[in-house]
Amino acid sequence: MVVSKVTEVITHESPIEETCPIVNAIREIGGEWKLIVIRYLADGPQGFNDLMKTIPDVNSKTLAATLKYLEEKSIISRVVESTRPFRVKYSLTEKGTSLGGALSDLKKWGEQWIGKTKPVKSAKALPHS
Repeated sequence: MVVSKVTEVITHESPIEETCPIVNAIREIGGEWKLIVIRYLADGPQGFNDLMKTIPDVNSKTLAATLKYLEEKSIISRVVESTRPFRVKYSLTEKGTSLGGALSDLKKWGEQWIGKTKPVKSAKALPHS
């Protein structure tokens, strides 16, 4: 039946993609907002509202979903501070911090090939290699 053949093609993954670390890494942290959140958390722990103010053009629903995904993947941690009112802080885990070299390489690539198109709202610089 034609429908099952189409379904098989859609669900079949290439063995090359399954074993390629680059493809797997992009699947894990790819997408516009994931890397941007990781980039700003590289500056240090931040609360939800801090991230909303810092990250240009993100809406609260997208940010919440991105933070939840990154926490599920153990790239960031979520800590509820016992203050009144309570405050939630997000920070990079060891897994997330280990992306520092990749972020630095992306920064160099962006400076060379794209340039500075938007001002960055961070006072801290990305890690140097």
